[in-house]
Amino acid sequence: MKKVINSLFVLFLVACHNNTPKEVRFTEQQIASLHLGDTKILVPEEKMATHLDLTPFLGKKEFDLGSMVEKVKLVALETTEESLVDGILKIIITDNYIYIFDRFKRGGIIIFTAEGKFVKRLSHGQGPGELQRLYDIDYNFDTKELIAFQHSFFLFFDKEGNYLRQERLPINFYNFIAVDNGYIFKAIPKQGNTHLNEKKNYAFLFTKTDFSLESVAISQTKDIKALSAYYYIYKNDSLISLTGHFSDSIYKYDAKKDKLYTKFVLDYDKKLPKKYIYGDDSSVFERYSQNNDCYFNIGDYLETFSQNVFFLQNYYNGYQNIIFRDKRTGNMIGGAITSFNRSEIPFFGFPIAVAGDNFVSLYTPDANDYAVLKNSKYISEADKEKIKQFKDDDNPILLYFTLKEF
Repeated sequence: MKKVINSLFVLFLVACHNNTPKEVRFTEQQIASLHLGDTKILVPEEKMATHLDLTPFLGKKEFDLGSMVEKVKLVALETTEESLVDGILKIIITDNYIYIFDRFKRGGIIIFTAEGKFVKRLSHGQGPGELQRLYDIDYNFDTKELIAFQHSFFLFFDKEGNYLRQERLPINFYNFIAVDNGYIFKAIPKQGNTHLNEKKNYAFLFTKTDFSLESVAISQTKDIKALSAYYYIYKNDSLISLTGHFSDSIYKYDAKKDKLYTKFVLDYDKKLPKKYIYGDDSSVFERYSQNNDCYFNIGDYLETFSQNVFFLQNYYNGYQNIIFRDKRTGNMIGGAITSFNRSEIPFFGFPIAVAGDNFVSLYTPDANDYAVLKNSKYISEADKEKIKQFKDDDNPILLYFTLKEF
């Protein structure tokens, strides 16, 4: 059995990026376009919230993820000098294309076909349609447009990555998703949106496509001085979830009804005392979390059609804990160390994306993989042929997997 330990050091590199958008000053015309007088406040409905006890999955607990895997599919990202991937930050998967936001030149976009064939890398520079200071990306499945968020602007591209237009943004935010007839933005309360007046302390902003501010949700009156997750808004087809910064609540958003619901409340022992995230600077949080055995949720979450996934961090013991929940039964499995049969499934890290009912993880190819996996009953013959061609310096492999009901 192969064991995979997910080190907190890797998490720390992902979570503590310094790519936070800087504050922008807005014109009176931009402020007027928000229609702040018509903005409503969404209060999450809590009567259907499910409390989950995650304590049994804490510590250096090992669990057999391999025995829970139902199907595996491999997508090898074509490796050329032009297609090298430089630290994946986000993956968006459509029927025809894979869009990857990576660390190339402090934020790049590279496009592959759904089968992994390289299409193009979007260029950097200061010309029309070129990337500079990229913060986030999303795909609008209705208009079939790729949207790139860089300082003060949205850049729009068609599904093949051809530049279409840009639109100036009248608000500051951290990340976003496109929804039916509009957007959801994760703002940084108390930073950068003073022009929203009394709405400036809200973490989530819901706008139409013209950026008029329809509603806001989740007030945050204190300034958090601690690390950040990369994302707090998660989309998988019609499933839309919102998470808080050091919050144990997970919210569901119904775009058609414009309603917000508290879906889950995470309960667990040894919680990080909240007072340590409100210090004078982040060193208060860092000192306490590194010297005390405590757990916290910075906002990471994933969801397929069949399962939910929750993540807890512990800087003291150096582990990230993951908990899978089956939607049909309500049962949960999880821990900090995964194990599985190496001759059946390549060893891979915790999932970093979803696509329908599939989790998507990365694994590093090895020239000896075929010798180990050639008799696997999980891997198709077509994928085994791909494995024969793997080289040690290839791009990371996208591993799609589904889980059995448990």
